[in-house]
Order: sequence, then C-alpha cells, then structure tokens
Amino acid sequence: MEMFEMARLLGLAIRESDEGKRLEAAKKAYEEDEKIVALTTEFDVQQKALASLAADRDADAALIEGIQARLSEIYDQVLETEVYKSYEQAQKELGVLTDRITTIIMAQVNGTPAGCTHDCSTCGGCH
Repeated sequence: MEMFEMARLLGLAIRESDEGKRLEAAKKAYEEDEKIVALTTEFDVQQKALASLAADRDADAALIEGIQARLSEIYDQVLETEVYKSYEQAQKELGVLTDRITTIIMAQVNGTPAGCTHDCSTCGGCH
C-alpha cells in the first residue's frame, strides 16, 4: 500500500475515532448554537465598523474605544458559553490523539523504538 493511501486511511480512522466524532459533534453544536451565531454576527458587524473608522483620520476616538470594548465583551461572552467550552475541549482531545500518533510515526521514521515506561504520556508507541 502506498504511503499516501495509508495516510488517507489514517486520517479517516482519526475522524472516525471517539475523539474525532466528539469534535465533529461539538463543532456542529457550536456552528448551530443561536447565541453563538448572534454573537459572531454582531462581532463581524462591529469589526467592519471599526475597520471603516480606522481608515477615517477624523474618526471619533470615543466611538472607536466603544466598539473595541464591545468586541472584547462579545469575545468574552462566546468563550463563556458551554457549547464553546465543549468545542474547545474536543479540539484538545483530538490534539492529544494526533500528537500521540505523530510521536509513534516519528519514532518509526527515526528508527528509535520507544521503550515502555508504563506511563502512556511518555509513549512513542506500543511495542
């Protein structure tokens, strides 16, 4: 089997893993959450307004500060939602999985078999 085909199959396996499925579900929930959609829409509008004001030399500094403050508030509100926290956690879990897989691949590429320390956090792949 060609290595690119093996990489494609590995990618599919990762996507079908528990971590991959959790990330996909969390992403869908994030993208469909009404509060998140409303906040990101407002964020986009505020950013466009700020960009427009930034191009204007005579722009009201207080207005710019107000928009910047609102952007910060919106950002914080998004970060505090449970749906965002779940999405972020799912991203971290998938990252841990892909890091472990990369470690195993690199151990094989470098020809350095990983010794088992019985602590999976130090693992380079099972023997």
